[in-house]
Amino acid sequence: MAKMLSCVGHGMAKVLGIQLQDAERNRDEVTRGESVFLMQPSDTFVEEPPTVADWAKGLVPSRKGLANYVVSLFPFLNWIRHYNQSWLFGDIAAGV
Repeated sequence: MAKMLSCVGHGMAKVLGIQLQDAERNRDEVTRGESVFLMQPSDTFVEEPPTVADWAKGLVPSRKGLANYVVSLFPFLNWIRHYNQSWLFGDIAAGV
């Protein structure tokens, strides 16, 4: 059964144009996740797995983002600084 699935998989790879590489041959070439295009051994880069703290930091908005959110909830904050105070009595009477 496994041999048949392997043959089917190789056939599909050939139809899709995927080049399969021999696992035994490539096992020693890349060991720690470094790129196969490295020029010098000192150029290695090993990416650390993401943590929950890193994910949570991505959810916390910046100060500017938080300010924009608050202003979108309360749009009067945009114009209240330029409000003409002589209209205050008329606005209160209209509101009542």
